[in-house]
Amino acid sequence: MRSDHGFSLIEVLVSLFIISTISIAGTTVLLSSFRSRDALAASTEQTQAYAQAHTRIREDLLQWVPRASESRPVLDPSASFLGGGIGEAGLLFAFVRDGWTNPGLTEERSGLFAVRYVFENGRLIRRTRPFADPLFNDDFRDEVLLDGLDDVYAEFNQGQLWTREWRATPETPITSPPAVRLVVRPADKPEMVWMFLLPAGGAI
Repeated sequence: MRSDHGFSLIEVLVSLFIISTISIAGTTVLLSSFRSRDALAASTEQTQAYAQAHTRIREDLLQWVPRASESRPVLDPSASFLGGGIGEAGLLFAFVRDGWTNPGLTEERSGLFAVRYVFENGRLIRRTRPFADPLFNDDFRDEVLLDGLDDVYAEFNQGQLWTREWRATPETPITSPPAVRLVVRPADKPEMVWMFLLPAGGAI
């Protein structure tokens, strides 16, 4: 004879328990997948930011030109390369570089512009001025390359030594350093040491 009594209460409860367990496991796996995706996206974005900052610094230094200029009017000496924090604790280096495009020479200006790198409030900042020499009330344009840093400092190659300061003024027999070493200490990553070569440097 056919039995029509259906499922018992225990069978129903066991089935609900199994279904709940599978649902919880599936939800956990799904949430873990979302977290992993978000973490990967954040890590990728941060890695790209560091790579872009490294490239920007390298390109700036490679286009250094031996052109004396005042980084900050009155405050800084006229120098073709200024490095270290004398008078400004966060200054990494400042100089004039070439390469500002002027298609068709439509504007009455050269391709030179001033660049400053500073470390302020946990940020690595690139400051540019569209002219080599300061003008009246001429301001730098800030571009934050990296944020969330514990420390950043620069060292400059001088023969067998590395120094924290560099002053290539008209009174000194040096121009740019042959190489710059930048130490970057993120708050949540291991310390990074970046090395950059300049196109020229040392004794004139």
